Amino acid sequence: MKKSVLKALGLEERDLAIYALLVERGALTAREIAEMVGIPYTKIYQRLDALEGQGFLERIEGRPARYAARPPAEVYKGLVSYASTALKALKEQLDLLQTLYESRYGKASTTFIALIRGDKVMELLEEVIKASDSAVYVALPYPELATPRVMAAIEEESKRIEVKLLLAKKIAKYVYSPPRVDARALEDMFGGGALGNSALLVVRHGEGLLGIHSNERYLLDIAKTYFNYLWDRAEPV
Repeated sequence: MKKSVLKALGLEERDLAIYALLVERGALTAREIAEMVGIPYTKIYQRLDALEGQGFLERIEGRPARYAARPPAEVYKGLVSYASTALKALKEQLDLLQTLYESRYGKASTTFIALIRGDKVMELLEEVIKASDSAVYVALPYPELATPRVMAAIEEESKRIEVKLLLAKKIAKYVYSPPRVDARALEDMFGGGALGNSALLVVRHGEGLLGIHSNERYLLDIAKTYFNYLWDRAEPV
């Protein structure tokens, strides 16, 4: 197996030697494994823990404990599942970065609409604010949207572009609005987000946040029209 593959799994070449030994000889104690493979006894448990964590072997309780190899076919299935999960997580992150790239640099050949969940909603909220060229409209109806990082991004971008900030009254008194930011508050809003070069619409979904991100011009125009409607009804902070 290539070193690069082993490294990606958090394993070393000698780990394969340990696994091969257990397949050939059956269950052994840590001391027996260390002696047969030529690894210092003080370091063998670190390697055994790594192999157990990746599903190569199992620990058999006793005095002393012994270690046995899991069936190679079972190990392979586990590694396939691990790789699939890792690649899926990576794809979600790359999809997010792709939408940010297209929004910031205008390289998209077509429009996009992306559904965003969890912590990525907050990451994207910051990016939409920072990527806006001429003006950005921000609506924060929920306390969890008005994080220090988001407010810092609003304050920083207000130095170069127009920023309108719409807050729910229940959180307006707790949120500091920088002097350059035009801020207003109203009783309640269906959802929030940010409108700049692209639109990010955010609503509560279950116990978390759900976002829709798009550079579709029609959707962006609708969102801005709705924001302005709410803005006209809101009171200055």
